[in-house]
Amino acid sequence: MRGDDIREPVVAGSFYPGEPDILRQDIQRYLDAAKPPVSPEHVIGLISPHAGYQYSGGTAAYGYKLLPGKTYKRVIIFALSHRADFRGAAVFPGKGFKTPLGVVPVDMEVVKKLHEASSFITHSILAEQMEHSLEVQVPFLQIVLKEFLLVPVLIRDQDLSTCQKIVDLLLKVLPKDARNDTLVVGSTDLYHGSSYKECVHLDARLADTLILFDEKRFEDEMASEEFMACGPASIMATMLLSRAFGAQKISLLHLTNSQDVTGYRSDYVVGYLSAVLY
Repeated sequence: MRGDDIREPVVAGSFYPGEPDILRQDIQRYLDAAKPPVSPEHVIGLISPHAGYQYSGGTAAYGYKLLPGKTYKRVIIFALSHRADFRGAAVFPGKGFKTPLGVVPVDMEVVKKLHEASSFITHSILAEQMEHSLEVQVPFLQIVLKEFLLVPVLIRDQDLSTCQKIVDLLLKVLPKDARNDTLVVGSTDLYHGSSYKECVHLDARLADTLILFDEKRFEDEMASEEFMACGPASIMATMLLSRAFGAQKISLLHLTNSQDVTGYRSDYVVGYLSAVLY
C-alpha cells in the first residue's frame, strides 16, 4: 500500500490472476459460460461469493453477467473483515482501489461524509492489508461496468443491528438520487465444513430463506444454525440498502460448492451463491 492514497491489491496472483490479460480472459470465460435464469431491467443489488476465482468465479459471473450495458455512478460493496477486528464499518478513505486492471476511484465525497458522520465508521489498515472478500469483486466490476466510483465497506460484527446502523448512515450521506444510479454488492461465501451432504442441505436452506427478502428471519435462522454464511452481514446490509433503493424481490441465480466445481471429494467444502435484488 502507498499510505492513504491507493489501496494496492493483496490477493492478485493468488485468489485471481495477477496478469491483466489472463485476468480479463478468465473473467470473460466465466461470463460467457454463465446463464442467469432471470435478467431484470434494473439491477439494484447482487449477492456474490468471495473465494478464489477457480472455485467461485463461475458463480460470481451469474450476477455480473446481468450488468453489461448498464451504467452506475457508484458501487457500494459490503464485505466481511475476516481478520481485523473493529466496531462498526471500516471504509477505506483513500483515492483509489487498485487491481491488475487499473485503479477504481473511490467515491471520496461519500466516504468523507461517512467518516465525518459517525465514529461508527472507521478505517482499518490491518483489514486493508489482509482482506480479500471485497477485493475479489472489483475486477469483475471493472470488466462489466468500465467506469464507476467505489464505496468499499468492510464489516466485522455480523448482526442486523450493525447492518442497520451502517445503512442508515449511508442513506444519510448519499445524494438524494443515489437510488437511481447506485449498485449494491454483498460479498459472502456459504457453508464451510467437512460434509458435502450437509453443505448441500444447509446452502439450499439459506437460498430458500434468502429469496423471502426478510433480513430479520435471515438473522434468526442464521443464529439458530439453520444454515451458515461467511459474511451474513454483507447479505443483510445488501437487503436493507437495496430495499431502500426500491428493490422488491430477490432471485437466486446460481448455487454450488467447491467440490462440485472441482469434481474432487475432499474433507473440506465451501458453498457459493449468486443472487440478484431488483
